[in-house]
Amino acid sequence: MNKLTYLCLIVFCATFLTQASPFSNNTSTAEMFNDIQRVRIDFTMPNGYVRHLLLAFTPDNAATDGVDYGYDALNFDNFPDDLNWMIDNQRYVIQGVGAFDVSKHYPLGMFLSNSGDIAISLDTLENFNTDISVYLYDTVTNTHTLLNNMDFQQTVTPGTYLDRYYITFANTTFPNDLETQLSISEEELIDTKIAYLLQSNELVIESTSTIEQIEIYNLLGQNLSQFKNINNSHFRNNFITESKNYHVVRVYTSGGVFNKIVFM
Repeated sequence: MNKLTYLCLIVFCATFLTQASPFSNNTSTAEMFNDIQRVRIDFTMPNGYVRHLLLAFTPDNAATDGVDYGYDALNFDNFPDDLNWMIDNQRYVIQGVGAFDVSKHYPLGMFLSNSGDIAISLDTLENFNTDISVYLYDTVTNTHTLLNNMDFQQTVTPGTYLDRYYITFANTTFPNDLETQLSISEEELIDTKIAYLLQSNELVIESTSTIEQIEIYNLLGQNLSQFKNINNSHFRNNFITESKNYHVVRVYTSGGVFNKIVFM
């Protein structure tokens, strides 16, 4: 844990301690401090360094999910690779919130300058009377990793990943902007099928409507390629990316526009 995180943790703890009455004895002060429930998360960067993150629950709801002075610690480091809590579009290393709620989810921002293997792990749980489950939810793959049992591991490419990774406490999905923009309804799945064949590096699309144009984007929204004037209900073509990762395939047809997240 770096010096800044230690300093912020001291400030965080001091805030709670100073809320006690001046006539409180040492026992009641210690009990107040021990009421704070903590979830410590570790992020292992591609270079092997570890970022420590703290999520703290205040049983008396002294803090909120927003920015609270004395409870949240901004990230002032300038690491080439990092993972932070995201509060009001700003990066934090400590986030203090209200009482523990199993239905809540807390967004993470991943900022990478290097490619390689990363890991997100559960370090410790503190002051929980009963066991809780801590998940890393990936909205792109729609998967939950139970961090109590195993680390979340992934090979990543440089970029900024927002609205993708969340810490949750239940194995359930929830609405978010990324899912809203890229989701496919059952009707769309029936109408247009989009697939990528990894063995032959081919993008295959079939539709009951006429395929007019195809666009391919990375998860940062950058347009990587496009195919125009197709005018056919079937499309099959070789498409090789620089590195295997998730991409958004957007298909324009006479029946509408369809999106799908594809690993290729």
